[in-house]
Amino acid sequence: MNALDKLVMTRREFYLERLLRLAANDNLVFVVGVRRSGKSCLAVQLEEDLRERCTDHERVVRYNFETTEAIRVTAEGMIADFQKGHVEGQKYFILLDEVTHISDWKTAVNYFAENPDCKLFLFSSNRRIISDKLTAVKENRYDVLEVLPLSLPEFISFQSFEEITSEDTPLLEKKYRRFGDKTYTIDDIYKYYITYGGIPILKPEYMDIERARVITDGSYGAIVTRDILEIASEDGLSAVTDPILLRSVITIMAKSIGDNIYAASIGRQTINSLQRPAAGKTVESYIRALLNAHLFYIAERFDIRSGKMLKTMAKYYMVDASLHNYITGVRPEDESRFLESKVFFELVRRGYRVCNGKLGSAEIHLVANDNLGRFYLQVVEELNEENRDTIIAPLRKIRDCHPKFVIVYNGKNEVTEDGIIKLNALDFLMGHPLGR
Repeated sequence: MNALDKLVMTRREFYLERLLRLAANDNLVFVVGVRRSGKSCLAVQLEEDLRERCTDHERVVRYNFETTEAIRVTAEGMIADFQKGHVEGQKYFILLDEVTHISDWKTAVNYFAENPDCKLFLFSSNRRIISDKLTAVKENRYDVLEVLPLSLPEFISFQSFEEITSEDTPLLEKKYRRFGDKTYTIDDIYKYYITYGGIPILKPEYMDIERARVITDGSYGAIVTRDILEIASEDGLSAVTDPILLRSVITIMAKSIGDNIYAASIGRQTINSLQRPAAGKTVESYIRALLNAHLFYIAERFDIRSGKMLKTMAKYYMVDASLHNYITGVRPEDESRFLESKVFFELVRRGYRVCNGKLGSAEIHLVANDNLGRFYLQVVEELNEENRDTIIAPLRKIRDCHPKFVIVYNGKNEVTEDGIIKLNALDFLMGHPLGR
Protein backbone atom coordinates (compact mmCIF):
# COMPACT_ATOMS: atom_id res chain seq x y z
CA MET A 1 0.00 0.00 0.00
CA ASN A 2 1.46 3.40 -0.95
CA ALA A 3 1.03 6.67 0.95
CA LEU A 4 -1.74 7.91 -1.33
CA ASP A 5 -3.72 4.69 -0.80
CA LYS A 6 -3.21 5.00 2.94
CA LEU A 7 -4.49 8.58 3.00
CA VAL A 8 -7.44 7.79 0.72
CA MET A 9 -8.39 5.03 3.16
CA THR A 10 -7.88 7.34 6.15
CA ARG A 11 -10.98 9.48 5.80
CA ARG A 12 -10.60 13.11 6.81
CA GLU A 13 -14.07 13.46 8.24
CA PHE A 14 -13.48 16.99 9.49
CA TYR A 15 -13.14 18.28 5.93
CA LEU A 16 -15.56 15.86 4.28
CA GLU A 17 -18.40 16.93 6.55
CA ARG A 18 -17.82 20.55 5.56
CA LEU A 19 -17.58 19.72 1.87
CA LEU A 20 -20.83 17.77 1.96
CA ARG A 21 -22.55 20.69 3.66
CA LEU A 22 -21.19 23.03 0.98
CA ALA A 23 -22.48 20.67 -1.71
CA ALA A 24 -26.01 21.70 -0.74
CA ASN A 25 -25.68 25.33 -1.89
CA ASP A 26 -25.11 26.86 -5.33
CA ASN A 27 -21.78 28.57 -4.62
CA LEU A 28 -18.50 27.77 -6.33
CA VAL A 29 -16.29 25.97 -3.79
CA PHE A 30 -12.52 26.48 -3.61
CA VAL A 31 -10.60 23.77 -1.73
CA VAL A 32 -7.11 25.19 -1.20
CA GLY A 33 -4.02 24.27 0.75
CA VAL A 34 -0.32 23.56 0.54
CA ARG A 35 0.78 20.95 -2.00
CA ARG A 36 0.68 17.38 -0.62
CA SER A 37 -1.64 18.27 2.25
CA GLY A 38 -4.15 15.70 0.98
CA LYS A 39 -6.47 17.69 -1.30
CA SER A 40 -6.40 15.12 -4.12
CA CYS A 41 -7.29 12.38 -1.65
CA LEU A 42 -10.14 14.53 -0.37
CA ALA A 43 -11.33 14.91 -3.96
CA VAL A 44 -11.39 11.11 -4.29
CA GLN A 45 -13.20 10.69 -0.97
CA LEU A 46 -15.71 13.41 -1.82
CA GLU A 47 -16.38 11.78 -5.19
CA GLU A 48 -17.09 8.47 -3.46
CA ASP A 49 -19.39 10.07 -0.89
CA LEU A 50 -21.32 12.04 -3.48
CA ARG A 51 -21.78 8.93 -5.64
CA GLU A 52 -23.22 7.07 -2.67
CA ARG A 53 -25.69 9.89 -2.03
CA CYS A 54 -26.62 10.58 -5.64
CA THR A 55 -30.12 9.99 -6.93
CA ASP A 56 -30.92 8.83 -10.45
CA HIS A 57 -30.95 12.48 -11.51
CA GLU A 58 -27.46 13.34 -10.23
CA ARG A 59 -23.99 12.64 -11.61
CA VAL A 60 -20.45 13.12 -10.30
CA VAL A 61 -17.53 14.00 -12.58
CA ARG A 62 -13.92 14.36 -11.37
CA TYR A 63 -10.87 15.51 -13.36
CA ASN A 64 -7.28 15.36 -12.06
CA PHE A 65 -5.19 17.74 -14.15
CA GLU A 66 -1.88 16.66 -12.63
CA THR A 67 -1.91 13.40 -14.55
CA THR A 68 0.11 13.06 -17.75
CA GLU A 69 -3.09 12.62 -19.78
CA ALA A 70 -4.31 16.02 -18.60
CA ILE A 71 -1.66 17.78 -20.70
CA ARG A 72 -3.89 17.29 -23.75
CA VAL A 73 -7.02 18.72 -22.09
CA THR A 74 -8.26 22.19 -23.00
CA ALA A 75 -11.10 24.29 -21.65
CA GLU A 76 -12.84 24.13 -25.00
CA GLY A 77 -12.52 20.34 -25.09
CA MET A 78 -13.84 19.94 -21.53
CA ILE A 79 -16.89 22.06 -22.28
CA ALA A 80 -17.57 20.22 -25.53
CA ASP A 81 -17.33 16.81 -23.81
CA PHE A 82 -19.73 17.94 -21.09
CA GLN A 83 -22.24 19.31 -23.59
CA LYS A 84 -22.31 16.01 -25.51
CA GLY A 85 -23.55 14.08 -22.48
CA HIS A 86 -25.41 16.87 -20.70
CA VAL A 87 -29.02 16.11 -19.82
CA GLU A 88 -31.02 19.28 -19.16
CA GLY A 89 -32.25 19.49 -15.57
CA GLN A 90 -29.90 16.77 -14.29
CA LYS A 91 -27.61 17.76 -11.40
CA TYR A 92 -23.84 17.46 -11.98
CA PHE A 93 -21.22 17.62 -9.23
CA ILE A 94 -17.98 18.58 -10.98
CA LEU A 95 -14.66 18.22 -9.13
CA LEU A 96 -11.64 19.83 -10.82
CA ASP A 97 -8.23 19.10 -9.27
CA GLU A 98 -5.47 21.63 -10.18
CA VAL A 99 -7.47 23.00 -13.14
CA THR A 100 -4.96 25.85 -13.56
CA HIS A 101 -2.72 23.39 -15.44
CA ILE A 102 -4.97 23.54 -18.50
CA SER A 103 -5.02 26.38 -20.97
CA ASP A 104 -7.76 29.00 -20.58
CA TRP A 105 -8.92 27.37 -17.35
CA LYS A 106 -10.93 30.44 -16.30
CA THR A 107 -13.22 29.93 -19.32
CA ALA A 108 -14.00 26.38 -18.20
CA VAL A 109 -14.58 27.42 -14.59
CA ASN A 110 -16.88 30.28 -15.56
CA TYR A 111 -18.88 27.95 -17.85
CA PHE A 112 -19.48 25.29 -15.20
CA ALA A 113 -19.99 27.78 -12.36
CA GLU A 114 -22.65 29.63 -14.35
CA ASN A 115 -24.46 26.47 -15.49
CA PRO A 116 -27.47 26.02 -13.15
CA ASP A 117 -27.18 22.23 -13.47
CA CYS A 118 -23.60 22.20 -12.12
CA LYS A 119 -22.13 22.34 -8.63
CA LEU A 120 -18.40 23.04 -8.97
CA PHE A 121 -15.52 22.21 -6.60
CA LEU A 122 -12.01 23.48 -7.41
CA PHE A 123 -9.03 21.88 -5.65
CA SER A 124 -5.82 23.90 -5.87
CA SER A 125 -2.41 24.35 -4.25
CA ASN A 126 -2.27 28.06 -5.03
CA ARG A 127 -4.54 30.80 -3.72
CA ARG A 128 -4.32 32.65 -7.03
CA ILE A 129 -7.08 30.37 -8.25
CA ILE A 130 -9.47 32.65 -6.31
CA SER A 131 -9.29 35.09 -9.21
CA ASP A 132 -11.45 38.17 -9.69
CA LYS A 133 -11.64 37.12 -13.36
CA LEU A 134 -14.06 34.44 -12.25
CA THR A 135 -17.66 35.65 -12.27
CA ALA A 136 -18.54 33.86 -9.04
CA VAL A 137 -15.67 35.63 -7.25
CA LYS A 138 -16.70 39.03 -8.61
CA GLU A 139 -20.24 38.45 -7.36
CA ASN A 140 -19.15 36.91 -4.03
CA ARG A 141 -20.86 33.60 -4.78
CA TYR A 142 -18.15 31.30 -3.52
CA ASP A 143 -16.91 29.44 -0.44
CA VAL A 144 -13.33 28.65 0.55
CA LEU A 145 -12.23 25.57 2.51
CA GLU A 146 -8.62 25.64 3.73
CA VAL A 147 -7.05 22.16 3.88
CA LEU A 148 -4.12 21.95 6.30
CA PRO A 149 -1.65 19.13 6.97
CA LEU A 150 -2.74 16.56 9.54
CA SER A 151 -4.08 17.77 12.89
CA LEU A 152 -2.77 16.02 16.00
CA PRO A 153 -5.74 13.54 16.13
CA GLU A 154 -5.30 12.85 12.40
CA PHE A 155 -1.55 12.34 12.91
CA ILE A 156 -2.27 9.78 15.63
CA SER A 157 -4.59 7.85 13.31
CA PHE A 158 -2.49 8.12 10.17
CA GLN A 159 0.73 7.12 11.94
CA SER A 160 -0.98 4.01 13.36
CA PHE A 161 -0.91 4.91 17.07
CA GLU A 162 -3.62 2.88 18.82
CA GLU A 163 -4.98 3.84 22.22
CA ILE A 164 -4.73 0.99 24.73
CA THR A 165 -6.31 2.72 27.75
CA SER A 166 -10.02 3.15 28.36
CA GLU A 167 -11.94 5.93 26.66
CA ASP A 168 -12.57 7.79 29.93
CA THR A 169 -8.85 7.92 30.86
CA PRO A 170 -7.67 11.57 31.19
CA LEU A 171 -5.79 12.67 28.07
CA LEU A 172 -2.39 13.10 29.73
CA GLU A 173 -2.65 9.61 31.23
CA LYS A 174 -3.63 7.84 28.01
CA LYS A 175 -1.28 5.21 26.57
CA TYR A 176 -0.81 4.31 22.91
CA ARG A 177 0.92 1.47 21.09
CA ARG A 178 2.41 1.33 17.61
CA PHE A 179 4.09 -1.59 15.81
CA GLY A 180 5.10 -3.49 18.96
CA ASP A 181 5.15 -3.51 22.73
CA LYS A 182 6.49 -0.01 23.36
CA THR A 183 3.91 2.41 24.78
CA TYR A 184 3.62 6.13 24.12
CA THR A 185 1.98 9.02 25.94
CA ILE A 186 0.26 11.91 24.18
CA ASP A 187 3.34 13.98 25.07
CA ASP A 188 5.57 11.46 23.25
CA ILE A 189 3.32 11.59 20.19
CA TYR A 190 3.31 15.40 20.18
CA LYS A 191 7.12 15.36 20.09
CA TYR A 192 6.95 13.13 17.00
CA TYR A 193 4.35 15.48 15.56
CA ILE A 194 6.59 18.55 15.77
CA THR A 195 9.56 16.58 14.50
CA TYR A 196 8.07 14.76 11.50
CA GLY A 197 5.13 17.03 10.79
CA GLY A 198 1.73 16.35 9.30
CA ILE A 199 2.35 16.11 5.56
CA PRO A 200 0.28 12.97 4.86
CA ILE A 201 2.68 11.48 2.33
CA LEU A 202 5.03 10.47 5.19
CA LYS A 203 4.20 6.80 5.71
CA PRO A 204 4.21 5.35 9.25
CA GLU A 205 7.25 3.15 8.59
CA TYR A 206 9.25 6.19 7.40
CA MET A 207 9.37 7.97 10.74
CA ASP A 208 13.11 8.42 10.98
CA ILE A 209 14.92 11.68 10.32
CA GLU A 210 16.82 10.74 7.16
CA ARG A 211 13.88 9.13 5.35
CA ALA A 212 11.61 11.97 6.41
CA ARG A 213 14.08 14.52 5.07
CA VAL A 214 14.17 12.86 1.65
CA ILE A 215 10.37 12.87 1.45
CA THR A 216 10.12 16.46 2.70
CA ASP A 217 12.74 17.52 0.15
CA GLY A 218 10.35 16.35 -2.59
CA SER A 219 7.43 18.23 -1.03
CA TYR A 220 9.42 21.43 -0.61
CA GLY A 221 10.78 21.22 -4.16
CA ALA A 222 7.30 20.72 -5.59
CA ILE A 223 5.92 23.70 -3.68
CA VAL A 224 8.73 26.04 -4.73
CA THR A 225 8.91 24.89 -8.35
CA ARG A 226 5.25 24.37 -9.22
CA ASP A 227 3.40 26.74 -6.91
CA ILE A 228 5.83 29.66 -6.79
CA LEU A 229 8.30 29.77 -9.68
CA GLU A 230 6.15 28.15 -12.40
CA ILE A 231 2.96 29.96 -11.38
CA ALA A 232 4.66 33.34 -11.70
CA SER A 233 5.99 32.36 -15.13
CA GLU A 234 2.62 31.08 -16.36
CA ASP A 235 0.85 34.25 -15.25
CA GLY A 236 3.39 36.44 -17.01
CA LEU A 237 4.55 37.81 -13.67
CA SER A 238 8.13 38.49 -12.62
CA ALA A 239 7.58 38.65 -8.88
CA VAL A 240 9.79 35.63 -8.10
CA THR A 241 12.88 35.53 -10.27
CA ASP A 242 15.71 34.70 -7.85
CA PRO A 243 15.57 31.20 -6.30
CA ILE A 244 18.52 32.00 -4.00
CA LEU A 245 16.78 35.08 -2.61
CA LEU A 246 13.58 33.03 -2.27
CA ARG A 247 15.39 30.40 -0.20
CA SER A 248 16.92 33.12 1.97
CA VAL A 249 13.52 34.74 2.62
CA ILE A 250 12.00 31.35 3.47
CA THR A 251 14.85 30.57 5.90
CA ILE A 252 14.57 33.92 7.68
CA MET A 253 10.79 33.59 8.00
CA ALA A 254 11.07 29.98 9.22
CA LYS A 255 13.51 30.99 11.95
CA SER A 256 11.19 33.86 12.95
CA ILE A 257 7.87 32.05 13.42
CA GLY A 258 6.06 33.68 16.31
CA ASP A 259 8.03 36.93 15.94
CA ASN A 260 6.69 40.20 14.59
CA ILE A 261 8.61 40.88 11.37
CA TYR A 262 8.21 42.94 8.21
CA ALA A 263 9.58 42.92 4.67
CA ALA A 264 12.27 45.58 5.11
CA SER A 265 13.75 43.78 8.14
CA ILE A 266 13.84 40.50 6.21
CA GLY A 267 15.51 42.31 3.30
CA ARG A 268 18.26 43.60 5.58
CA GLN A 269 18.90 40.10 6.95
CA THR A 270 19.47 38.62 3.48
CA ILE A 271 22.89 40.25 3.51
CA ASN A 272 24.09 37.30 5.62
CA SER A 273 23.38 34.79 2.84
CA LEU A 274 23.49 36.93 -0.31
CA GLN A 275 26.17 39.47 0.70
CA ARG A 276 23.65 42.15 -0.21
CA PRO A 277 20.37 43.40 1.23
CA ALA A 278 17.16 42.86 -0.74
CA ALA A 279 14.73 45.70 -1.39
CA GLY A 280 11.66 45.71 0.83
CA LYS A 281 9.30 45.81 -2.17
CA THR A 282 10.98 42.73 -3.66
CA VAL A 283 10.67 40.87 -0.36
CA GLU A 284 6.98 41.85 -0.15
CA SER A 285 6.32 40.23 -3.52
CA TYR A 286 8.15 37.07 -2.43
CA ILE A 287 6.10 36.93 0.79
CA ARG A 288 2.88 37.23 -1.24
CA ALA A 289 4.03 34.29 -3.38
CA LEU A 290 4.74 32.22 -0.24
CA LEU A 291 1.31 33.03 1.17
CA ASN A 292 -0.37 32.18 -2.15
CA ALA A 293 1.41 28.80 -2.14
CA HIS A 294 0.27 28.22 1.48
CA LEU A 295 3.85 27.64 2.60
CA PHE A 296 3.30 30.35 5.21
CA TYR A 297 0.18 31.80 6.82
CA ILE A 298 -0.04 35.33 8.16
CA ALA A 299 -1.37 36.67 11.46
CA GLU A 300 -1.70 40.38 10.81
CA ARG A 301 -1.10 42.90 13.60
CA PHE A 302 -4.29 44.14 15.30
CA ASP A 303 -4.40 47.17 17.59
CA ILE A 304 -6.88 46.12 20.28
CA ARG A 305 -7.45 49.63 21.63
CA SER A 306 -8.22 51.26 18.27
CA GLY A 307 -9.82 48.17 16.73
CA LYS A 308 -7.74 48.64 13.57
CA MET A 309 -5.49 46.32 11.58
CA LEU A 310 -1.89 47.56 11.25
CA LYS A 311 0.15 47.35 8.05
CA THR A 312 3.46 46.23 9.56
CA MET A 313 4.91 43.78 12.07
CA ALA A 314 2.82 40.72 11.23
CA LYS A 315 3.59 37.19 12.33
CA TYR A 316 4.15 34.39 9.81
CA TYR A 317 3.74 30.68 10.56
CA MET A 318 5.19 27.94 8.36
CA VAL A 319 2.43 25.51 7.41
CA ASP A 320 4.04 22.33 8.76
CA ALA A 321 6.81 21.31 11.16
CA SER A 322 8.34 18.96 8.59
CA LEU A 323 8.97 21.82 6.16
CA HIS A 324 10.22 24.06 8.96
CA ASN A 325 12.66 21.44 10.18
CA TYR A 326 13.79 20.77 6.60
CA ILE A 327 14.78 24.44 6.31
CA THR A 328 16.25 25.08 9.77
CA GLY A 329 17.11 21.62 11.08
CA VAL A 330 15.54 20.12 14.21
CA ARG A 331 16.30 22.57 17.02
CA PRO A 332 15.11 22.08 20.63
CA GLU A 333 14.77 25.86 21.04
CA ASP A 334 11.99 25.85 18.41
CA GLU A 335 9.58 23.83 20.58
CA SER A 336 7.97 26.93 22.12
CA ARG A 337 7.66 28.48 18.65
CA PHE A 338 5.96 25.32 17.39
CA LEU A 339 3.44 25.41 20.21
CA GLU A 340 2.19 28.88 19.24
CA SER A 341 2.24 27.81 15.58
CA LYS A 342 0.18 24.67 16.29
CA VAL A 343 -2.38 26.67 18.27
CA PHE A 344 -2.57 29.18 15.39
CA PHE A 345 -3.23 26.45 12.82
CA GLU A 346 -5.76 24.68 15.03
CA LEU A 347 -7.70 27.96 15.20
CA VAL A 348 -7.48 28.32 11.41
CA ARG A 349 -8.65 24.71 11.02
CA ARG A 350 -11.71 25.50 13.14
CA GLY A 351 -12.58 28.40 10.89
CA TYR A 352 -11.37 31.37 12.94
CA ARG A 353 -9.79 34.47 11.40
CA VAL A 354 -6.60 34.83 13.42
CA CYS A 355 -4.43 37.88 13.98
CA ASN A 356 -1.75 39.00 16.45
CA GLY A 357 -2.80 41.51 19.12
CA LYS A 358 -1.11 44.74 20.17
CA LEU A 359 -2.15 46.42 23.43
CA GLY A 360 0.05 49.45 23.92
CA SER A 361 3.55 48.01 24.29
CA ALA A 362 2.20 44.58 25.30
CA GLU A 363 1.39 41.65 23.04
CA ILE A 364 -1.53 39.26 22.87
CA HIS A 365 -0.15 36.29 20.97
CA LEU A 366 -3.33 35.43 19.06
CA VAL A 367 -6.73 37.06 18.55
CA ALA A 368 -9.32 34.71 17.03
CA ASN A 369 -12.53 35.97 15.43
CA ASP A 370 -15.57 34.26 14.00
CA ASN A 371 -19.14 35.28 13.27
CA LEU A 372 -20.06 34.86 16.93
CA GLY A 373 -17.34 36.96 18.50
CA ARG A 374 -13.72 37.04 19.57
CA PHE A 375 -11.20 35.21 21.77
CA TYR A 376 -7.86 36.46 23.13
CA LEU A 377 -5.16 33.81 23.59
CA GLN A 378 -1.71 33.72 25.12
CA VAL A 379 0.39 30.62 24.43
CA VAL A 380 3.19 29.42 26.68
CA GLU A 381 4.99 26.16 27.45
CA GLU A 382 4.87 26.72 31.20
CA LEU A 383 3.25 29.40 33.30
CA ASN A 384 5.49 30.26 36.26
CA GLU A 385 6.46 33.15 38.52
CA GLU A 386 9.00 34.44 35.98
CA ASN A 387 6.58 34.85 33.08
CA ARG A 388 3.19 35.11 34.79
CA ASP A 389 2.99 38.91 34.68
CA THR A 390 4.11 39.06 31.04
CA ILE A 391 1.47 36.52 30.01
CA ILE A 392 -1.48 37.32 32.30
CA ALA A 393 -1.22 41.09 32.78
CA PRO A 394 -1.99 42.07 29.15
CA LEU A 395 -5.18 39.97 29.23
CA ARG A 396 -6.32 41.74 32.39
CA LYS A 397 -5.83 45.14 30.73
CA ILE A 398 -8.29 44.34 27.94
CA ARG A 399 -11.50 46.17 28.78
CA ASP A 400 -14.02 44.27 26.70
CA CYS A 401 -15.88 41.14 27.76
CA HIS A 402 -14.59 38.67 25.16
CA PRO A 403 -13.19 35.39 26.60
CA LYS A 404 -9.50 35.32 27.47
CA PHE A 405 -7.37 32.15 27.40
CA VAL A 406 -3.89 31.06 28.36
CA ILE A 407 -2.97 27.91 26.43
CA VAL A 408 -0.31 26.16 28.53
CA TYR A 409 1.63 23.06 27.47
CA ASN A 410 2.50 22.03 31.02
CA GLY A 411 -0.72 23.14 32.66
CA LYS A 412 -4.14 21.99 33.77
CA ASN A 413 -7.58 23.26 32.84
CA GLU A 414 -8.82 25.86 35.31
CA VAL A 415 -10.30 29.35 35.56
CA THR A 416 -8.71 32.23 37.49
CA GLU A 417 -10.71 34.38 39.89
CA ASP A 418 -11.06 37.09 37.27
CA GLY A 419 -12.31 34.70 34.59
CA ILE A 420 -9.16 33.99 32.54
CA ILE A 421 -9.34 30.40 31.29
CA LYS A 422 -6.22 28.25 31.46
CA LEU A 423 -6.37 25.38 28.99
CA ASN A 424 -3.90 22.54 28.52
CA ALA A 425 -2.39 22.84 25.03
CA LEU A 426 -2.64 19.13 24.22
CA ASP A 427 -6.30 19.13 25.25
CA PHE A 428 -6.88 22.03 22.86
CA LEU A 429 -4.96 20.43 19.98
CA MET A 430 -6.94 17.21 20.50
CA GLY A 431 -10.22 19.08 20.00
CA HIS A 432 -11.20 20.75 23.28
CA PRO A 433 -13.61 23.56 22.33
CA LEU A 434 -13.19 27.22 23.18
CA GLY A 435 -16.39 27.81 25.12
CA ARG A 436 -18.12 31.12 25.62
